[in-house]
Amino acid sequence: MDKVKRILNKVLTWVKTAPVAKAIGIWIVLLIVLAFAVDKLVMPIFSGHFASTGEVPNLEGMTQEAAEKALDSAGFKYEWLEEGRYSAQIPEGLVLVQMPAAGRTAKLGRTVKLTKSMGLREVEIPDLRGKSQKQASISLSRAGLVQGAIVKGAHQSIPRGVVIRTIPMAGQKVRVGDTVKVVISAGVTSGNTLLPDFSGELIDNVYAKMEKLGFKVGKIKRKKDEEGRQPGTVIETMPKHGDYLPPDTKIDFVIAD
Repeated sequence: MDKVKRILNKVLTWVKTAPVAKAIGIWIVLLIVLAFAVDKLVMPIFSGHFASTGEVPNLEGMTQEAAEKALDSAGFKYEWLEEGRYSAQIPEGLVLVQMPAAGRTAKLGRTVKLTKSMGLREVEIPDLRGKSQKQASISLSRAGLVQGAIVKGAHQSIPRGVVIRTIPMAGQKVRVGDTVKVVISAGVTSGNTLLPDFSGELIDNVYAKMEKLGFKVGKIKRKKDEEGRQPGTVIETMPKHGDYLPPDTKIDFVIAD
């Protein structure tokens, strides 16, 4: 046992004094230091941990010139995407979307991608001729349009209650959400007369027009007008305007008090 210990001591003494062993020891220490430097210094630099960062400015609603100037000042690059998006809030040509989003912290020099607004989307008014009033309302809703007033018009061939045309006309382009009036056939109105819209006129000026049309003035009801119209101004009639009525029909009026 003592012999083995003596041999081991001799080997260790040789390792400590031999030049080769010293060189190996130095290289091992250098490798450890290098590995530490790579892990703690080099890798963070490559990963951007030591890079300067900044807050991405809010560009929504800006013009192209203003957005580019804001990004230049903040230290970012920019790229405009070719495809825009429709928007009901942001007017056409202004910044609608940005990536990264406003307020995000990003590496200076990063490219911020921008999308312009195309404004409100336009649609073509569908051809509703020959459809019922209900079908017309559904078609307009599917197109993103709002059905406005129903206007009655005489027509010799289109049956009563069927659409004659629209205002604006079919095929015209309007913005999504616009109102479209629908003209409904009142059928063959031989002998009947269209009751016009008298709202906003003074009742004193209506009598002569009623007589010329062949109608009679019925009951007149006074009503407090919240819109501040002049007393005696027609608010509404019964029957409603737009109806085709036979001669001598009595028309009741509601006027401002």
